[in-house]
Amino acid sequence: MPEKLPAKPQGEAALLVYLGQGIDFALNCRVRALARRLTQRPLPGVREVLAAYHCLQVQFDPLITDHKEMSSWVRSEHRLMPRGKAQAGRRVELPVVYGGEAGPDLDYVAQRTGLPPAEVIRRHGAVDHPCYVMGFTPGFPYLGGLDPSLAVPRMDSPRLDNPPGSVAVAGGQTGVYPLGGPGGWWVIGRTPWLMYDPRRDPATLMEAGDLVRFVPSHETRFPDPPPLSLSWEAKGVEVLEVLAPGAFTTVQDAGRWGHQFRGVPVSGAYDQAALAWANLLVGNDPGDAALEITLMGPRLKALRPVVIAAAGCDLGLTIDGKPAPMHQALALAPGQVLGFRGPRRRGARALLALAGGAANERLLGSRSTYLLGRMGAPLRKGDVVRGAPGPLPPAGAACPALEEPGRVLTLRVVPGPNQEFFSPQGLETFYSAQYELTAQADRRGARLEGPALSFAPGSPASLVSEPNTPGVIQVPSGGQPIVMLREQTVGGYPKIGTVFGPDLDRLARAQSGQAIRFVAMSAEEAVAEARRLDRTFQAARTGVAS
Repeated sequence: MPEKLPAKPQGEAALLVYLGQGIDFALNCRVRALARRLTQRPLPGVREVLAAYHCLQVQFDPLITDHKEMSSWVRSEHRLMPRGKAQAGRRVELPVVYGGEAGPDLDYVAQRTGLPPAEVIRRHGAVDHPCYVMGFTPGFPYLGGLDPSLAVPRMDSPRLDNPPGSVAVAGGQTGVYPLGGPGGWWVIGRTPWLMYDPRRDPATLMEAGDLVRFVPSHETRFPDPPPLSLSWEAKGVEVLEVLAPGAFTTVQDAGRWGHQFRGVPVSGAYDQAALAWANLLVGNDPGDAALEITLMGPRLKALRPVVIAAAGCDLGLTIDGKPAPMHQALALAPGQVLGFRGPRRRGARALLALAGGAANERLLGSRSTYLLGRMGAPLRKGDVVRGAPGPLPPAGAACPALEEPGRVLTLRVVPGPNQEFFSPQGLETFYSAQYELTAQADRRGARLEGPALSFAPGSPASLVSEPNTPGVIQVPSGGQPIVMLREQTVGGYPKIGTVFGPDLDRLARAQSGQAIRFVAMSAEEAVAEARRLDRTFQAARTGVAS
């Protein structure tokens, strides 16, 4: 085991550290042991440590620490870590209905491997599958131990949705999609067990270290996923009645940390800068819960005196049908109606904060809506938004308008961590070509379209899954980049770079069809720029407060 563990930056706020390579249970046990040690002995600025197959990720606050300090800390703790024998966790027998509607890709896997479907099923259930990591979506177990004869490559382009409980294979791995959702693995069956429920303790039925054995089942009933619901705290006061919900309006805050080991992403407001400014204008903490508005905003009637502020893109804010200013604290009297006429320029999103913050139910420490994780729900007509009780601040505070996308949006990118997977021509294309933001963009990822990126000769179409951080740019074998956003934790496609955090806020404001270019910046430059932008924010914050 080398003392100097290889470490690679992921943007300005994360670091990948490799303890080895490949899929090996003993190696994975060491990774998880080191991650536990780091979590129990954190340095100031560490937000979360996430273990994967052969590497771990440290996410940190770049205003407090940096990659160099994180690298030194991880290596020091690794040297001090006791060496012990790898220990497996529990043994779990998971029932699976194979083939047919439950396993639409079983015949493809059989054809690809040259085995009869019945033999694919037998070999899949004949061995223990160690759980290496939970990720990608809540409760999704990445399971090794797959019979080598069943190995098939990932799909060239991920499927947009899978049924809950889908059991799928790719490479040397098996996975289970607890709540369905997108994915690039081949579905050979489906389990009748409900693998994840955010209101159950524990929320996931498996955890890293478990040994899983698949058992054929003839069950015909499959549980529905936990219902989506937006619940409000009883102690909150009724502030706004939803007359019309808008295109897609959800409650978001700064995000939920500490649960990525369950596969639960940080989530939170897509545009963190707009969240911070909107909250600041109404006297809240920067990360308090607010309403995230997409394209066509809601119509909301004030039920009591309230102070609100909208920041981000100009979506045509109105009060009683008359234009009202963005980026300014505004007072509403009972009965007044706040609305949005739609984007006035090229923008897509804004954040609407109310004094005291939105007071919806906290789940796993956050009020953020995360639909795939069955936490919260979009606003509906007739809902009543509750806020925290307390005195109202004065209206009138204002801040400069946030930058909206122009004709071409240039995003700064910290290269890596998988540069070696791309050819020199592929790297040159990435930084010289112009891409377009497609309509296939949501809070999980934004697909781009443009010149395909070429890979280095001999590079595999996928790699052993590694932790992601918001802004990571994955490139499937088709060569079209996907910018991963705030609702994914782990991925297995090569990563060419990571969008600088504040620039991810600018991407949040872009509509489909937006032209995008990339420019490289070093990890050191990214940390320095994050600190410079924070100094600017703090100075402006002082001006607003005064």
